[in-house]
Amino acid sequence: MTLQQNRATPSPARWDDVQIGDRVNLQRNGHLEHTGRVDNRTPDGAIVWVTPEGGSRKLFHIADGYQLTAVAAEGTPDEDN
Repeated sequence: MTLQQNRATPSPARWDDVQIGDRVNLQRNGHLEHTGRVDNRTPDGAIVWVTPEGGSRKLFHIADGYQLTAVAAEGTPDEDN
């Protein structure tokens, strides 16, 4: 069985709508698992590095099954994404 077959929900083809410095939430299976700022990303949007406040940056790949959402400064989801 491949990773593709094990994924609970399909994810988008890439995360190219977020930019370095954007605040983001990463949810998986309907649960918020990570939050922080985009520290870096690949040009194709397949990989982002997110740094939580006071923590070390983590790498996330689009195939990991996360839904990435940009967050407005006041903590509500950004309506543009």
